[in-house]
Amino acid sequence: MPFLKKVKDFFGFQMPSMEISPERENEIIEKFAGFVSKIGMEWPVLLMGWGYVPVATIMAQTTLLPLAPLLEAVGIRGFEYTAFFEKKDNVKRLLERIEELRQQREGKG
Repeated sequence: MPFLKKVKDFFGFQMPSMEISPERENEIIEKFAGFVSKIGMEWPVLLMGWGYVPVATIMAQTTLLPLAPLLEAVGIRGFEYTAFFEKKDNVKRLLERIEELRQQREGKG
């Protein structure tokens, strides 16, 4: 890590952490699943999401990580979302929660 320290010292900024707490993971799952359920897009998200699970780590690193600094600049926690979507278990839990909300919504109707 001496190289990262040199970069940090040169540019004068702190490298953001790529760690996320379990409480924050649960918060993201509830927020995202609630939004998807609210707009009625459960099926498209489930179909695309289950295809995303096997390559979650690669996709998060190649798509979200390069965008994370830009997201941070506009007030979105890009590095947190990258850390969240890197873990396949988080993606599976998110899709399972969306499925639960879909079943609840269809059961009421």
